[in-house]
Amino acid sequence: MTNLTLLPETNAIDTDYVRRARLISDKFFELIILPTEQCNFRCIYCYEDFSIGRMQPDTIAGIKAILDKRCSNLSYLNLAWFGGEPLVAKNIVLDISEYALCLASKYPHLHYSSDMTTNGYLLDLSTASALANVGVTKYQISLDGPREIHDQSRIRADGKSTFERIWTNLLAIRDSSLPISINLRLHFTVDKAKLIDPLLEDIKREFLPDSRFSFYFKSIERLGGTNDASIKIYSETEKNAATKTLEAKLFGEKLQSPQNSAVPDDYVCYASRPNSLVIRANGSVGKCTVALSDERNNIGTLRSDGRLDLIPGRFAPWVRGIQTLDPDVLGCPLVSLPTSDEIATNVQKKALAV
Repeated sequence: MTNLTLLPETNAIDTDYVRRARLISDKFFELIILPTEQCNFRCIYCYEDFSIGRMQPDTIAGIKAILDKRCSNLSYLNLAWFGGEPLVAKNIVLDISEYALCLASKYPHLHYSSDMTTNGYLLDLSTASALANVGVTKYQISLDGPREIHDQSRIRADGKSTFERIWTNLLAIRDSSLPISINLRLHFTVDKAKLIDPLLEDIKREFLPDSRFSFYFKSIERLGGTNDASIKIYSETEKNAATKTLEAKLFGEKLQSPQNSAVPDDYVCYASRPNSLVIRANGSVGKCTVALSDERNNIGTLRSDGRLDLIPGRFAPWVRGIQTLDPDVLGCPLVSLPTSDEIATNVQKKALAV
């Protein structure tokens, strides 16, 4: 058990110490896994380049091996599925998830959970049931507005529409008794914010009464995609005002709905946590699922035996917020992240000091 530091001349617990302890605990481990970096969508604001395909057997073996090594000493394990579109490689998701579930049954002290960021197109009732059976029970699915708005931006790779299939899948899950939860991330833009009211009315009618569904408004941002220049960006003040207006339309003026999943003020990004790693489809290890093409985000390689070969100096800059508890850095360590040259210089200085 972790000892808590008491402040001098008081019996108060040092809350900064406690917060750091939770962030760096070796009893919690999260792997964010990209089973493929291919996608069946080509959303117009996407930042991914789809240059990497399906995860190969050596990397799958490496994930299972690192779970074997870690799970006996863990209290909490979370597998988070990302892509590409993870359900394009559904068999890999099911394989690794079943393995993790077996480990959880082997170690009664281990609490295992799993979530997925998916476009929802392939999440039919049969797939959702199979995933729930191996512990994948939480989902984030994005909608860009009612059908005519959504289908302009969240487009299939072959150019066809996507809204109807996603909506049908959501309704089927709603009508089921599956013990899963879905966070609908409702996108809006400067041009389209006033056009999504019909979607909000449909959500009120179909999903708001179901406690398994939660809702979060997110403005589209420039994240490095080829169409960034064409995306109009809100100022922070404008974005906050637009978000509050949309929340009021969906939840009512009092905003008392427990399903409103707004980001908390003390949010800590997974990339800031030492106990969270991204495993890409090619076995590369990273910290962030947005900066996939940033060399600083390539921190090492996962070997088939579960060994992590980390590149000197690449890991520490991502978790620097743990030392300072700077909320901006903890919220997004990519902000003011040292450049590759600065990281290399720091590594050289440390080597010379030894």
